[in-house]
Amino acid sequence: MKYKNWVEKAKKARRTGSFDKKENQYDKAEELITFYTFAPLEHEKLPNQIKNKVVQEILSFIDIDENVREVKLYLEKDLPPPNKYLKWLSDEVRKHPIRYIRKEAETKRILEGHTQVDAIIETDNLLILIEVKFTSDISPYTKFSLSRNQIARLIDVGISKALTLHKKLVVLCCTPSQLFERRSRLYYYKIQDYSDPSNIQKDISSRKIDEITKTLEKVAWLPLEKIIETVYENAKGYLDSEDFREAERFFSER
Repeated sequence: MKYKNWVEKAKKARRTGSFDKKENQYDKAEELITFYTFAPLEHEKLPNQIKNKVVQEILSFIDIDENVREVKLYLEKDLPPPNKYLKWLSDEVRKHPIRYIRKEAETKRILEGHTQVDAIIETDNLLILIEVKFTSDISPYTKFSLSRNQIARLIDVGISKALTLHKKLVVLCCTPSQLFERRSRLYYYKIQDYSDPSNIQKDISSRKIDEITKTLEKVAWLPLEKIIETVYENAKGYLDSEDFREAERFFSER
């Protein structure tokens, strides 16, 4: 969806108090939060060198020293499940403890659909997948796999995509700092776990450890507030005053 269309959709949602026909979703709709966080990187007036600078600064927060020369942004992009995982899952689901799920799996040709990634930033060397959470937590499992949490799934599909692009993978979880620091969500513990590639391999056991270490550069958490500040501090001189006020209003409501 184009920048202006997103803004109009957000304004309409504010007036009605809904988003995608769900009442009272406007205040917590993560699609809108993701858009307003990263939208300036898609703005037609933002020079390429500023986009590069923003992404370079974000990477520096997680100790990645990258000379960014090209930035492409994708919002709500679907990535397919790896074929290797689907084959592994078709065997694994036979051991699922819930009988009706085992039975249902027998009637399905594909046991996991595409993974929708909130935001993807592609640079000349890196594929950066970003999961944005506001008040919600990550999903702890998928229907046919009890051990496939949302971050593991993101890493798995990301590795496949990064391999096709011949790039290194970075996976970021961006949430309000308060929720992360209070350790009240599952993503806090999985982000800690995944600093060790062997823990990642336990959760995506269809992959070998060397495939993970060869492709995955880093899994990290960043405070949503810091990302927003970095993006808008760099972009504010290039955005129309109306666009900037709209973004300020949106974030002040939260």
